[in-house]
Amino acid sequence: MISRVATAAVLAATVSVPTMMVATLYQRHAEAADAPAPVAAQPVVSAPSASPNQAADKPARRDQITPSETAEKTAPSDKVPEVVMAQVGGRKITVEQFMNYIKQDTRLVLKARTVSGKTDILHEMIVDRLIEEGMRQEGLLPKDRTPNAQDYLQAYQQLSGRYFPKPTAIPPEAELYQYYQQHPELFGIPAMVRVSQIQFRYPENADEKTKAAVKAKAEDALKRLQAGESFSVLAEQLTENPLGKVAKGDMGFMQPEKDAWLKKAVEGLSVGQFSAVLESAVGYEIILVQDKRDAMVAPYVNVRDNIISRMQQDAQAKAREDYAWKLAKQIVVTVEMPELKNAVPQAAP
Repeated sequence: MISRVATAAVLAATVSVPTMMVATLYQRHAEAADAPAPVAAQPVVSAPSASPNQAADKPARRDQITPSETAEKTAPSDKVPEVVMAQVGGRKITVEQFMNYIKQDTRLVLKARTVSGKTDILHEMIVDRLIEEGMRQEGLLPKDRTPNAQDYLQAYQQLSGRYFPKPTAIPPEAELYQYYQQHPELFGIPAMVRVSQIQFRYPENADEKTKAAVKAKAEDALKRLQAGESFSVLAEQLTENPLGKVAKGDMGFMQPEKDAWLKKAVEGLSVGQFSAVLESAVGYEIILVQDKRDAMVAPYVNVRDNIISRMQQDAQAKAREDYAWKLAKQIVVTVEMPELKNAVPQAAP
């Protein structure tokens, strides 16, 4: 099972960058010409489960970018006004284009729930636009007609071969083993913890008095737990996380290593123990550890070829980034939404 998961992950990583970029660029041109766009190829690996802190604990009302939240309807057509997120060489990246981009992959939809996730996605969209500009500068796209999906794919392959080809050299054995040790989650089943949660939320711009009142409710719930009341019963009654309420607080299995807040929250807790009142991104929480499972990592010898492929892909991805941001020195790149400004690196190569 581990080898099949690893193989799928490698294949997805191999095809995802050019496939998504080609589909997105072609779709943008097709929409401009009122022509139907092709359906984007989907990665072969299943979308990983999102942690509750991403998928539920952080409400969409704070971070989710949708046209309905950023623009008002106009009469009589009811069309949503254009909202610009960034510009690359004077060409806009709009909220509508962003939403179309993330729809290509369920994992991106989940990632876009947070500001940091949206920043990463916008970063990749900017890189795609810069890569497209590189194709044009190199004369790899047709000038006498609108490029189609095959044109973009061929141009990308040619550009990649010139400026960021996939390395063929095998890294030294010590480096391969170090990568294996540093990324155990890529080569098996990571450590997991199953938790329940009682969450108390305060408004986005809450003052200290409001926060104190919410914390007092959480402290009262903690006293009731310490007095012997059932965690699941109290979670069903009190939690302000809608998804947690229907599940009586049970948030399922998660990876602590993927969530710094969760890792700290469960640190030192044994199965059956609950935490003190903890402040989170949305309010205050009490966490109960229901179960823990240790990581199960495939032997190094079994995944060595996988490691080589991953390291070669990482090196190619870095070369692609470096190429794109060198182009950015010739092209004006701006981010129009201040909260997403980190989509452009502070120290581009």
